[in-house]
Amino acid sequence: MDITFEHVDYTYQPNSPLATLGLKDINLTFKSGSYTAIIGQTGSGKSTLLQHLNALIRPSAGRVVIGEQVVTPATKNKELYHLRRRVGLVFQFPESQLFEETVLKDVAFAPKNFGKSEAEANEIARETLRLVGIDEQLEDKMPFDLSGGQMRRVAIAGVLAMQPEVLVLDEPTAGLDPIGREQIMQLFERIHRERGITIILVTHQMDDVVSYADQAVVMAHGEVAKVGTPAEVFADLNWLTAHNLELPSTGRFVQRLQQKGFHFDQMPLTVDELLTAIKPQLKRGAHVG
Repeated sequence: MDITFEHVDYTYQPNSPLATLGLKDINLTFKSGSYTAIIGQTGSGKSTLLQHLNALIRPSAGRVVIGEQVVTPATKNKELYHLRRRVGLVFQFPESQLFEETVLKDVAFAPKNFGKSEAEANEIARETLRLVGIDEQLEDKMPFDLSGGQMRRVAIAGVLAMQPEVLVLDEPTAGLDPIGREQIMQLFERIHRERGITIILVTHQMDDVVSYADQAVVMAHGEVAKVGTPAEVFADLNWLTAHNLELPSTGRFVQRLQQKGFHFDQMPLTVDELLTAIKPQLKRGAHVG
């Protein structure tokens, strides 16, 4: 299911002295089965863009085409019921949205709400809990008796239990330690790979952009500043600096190597790319210092 923005504007508090343009003339496509990272400074429009992906908010002008569903300023809430199941949103600190008395009931809530019987919903919930690494013995526990990382996984399972075609992630690893962050990102990668789910990720972690995404979108002042592969987006250091964006950690290490005499025709962005680029130079006797 493709999602396409066509000349989308969004205005906060329209027709008032406090009216503020949050998005301006957005033209953008997220292809079915793709993995897109959205980056940009705070206030650049990332979160406003995300809320259009399942019509939590509707455009002030233009339209968003989500599969066969067309969302315009005139679209009514009653027309969006099925859309909300097809596009799942995982917000920052999703565990704050847990509310049921047991883990199983919390994850089964969404499929029951979308018409599944209790038995069907529980079966979907159990399958989804196994997918995110939550063991059977935790199903009858209160969600808030779990560790922070387990709560995060249960909350993610609650979104996946809707069996969405698109998964929208708004800083999904916020507050996790490096090991927990990596585990959650690998979980999303496995879901993307095995189930073909489209993933749209908002992140400040540039390493995640180059490690997982096949498309990167840079937002600035409510507009799309650049779209391309991670390699294309991170190719121009001066452009990144002007937009207050960092290179991923491998790119920053490459800069230090360049100061020591190493040469790279193209900026390596992953460890594998760096090893491939540096091995011939080491064989020729290049050295640090």
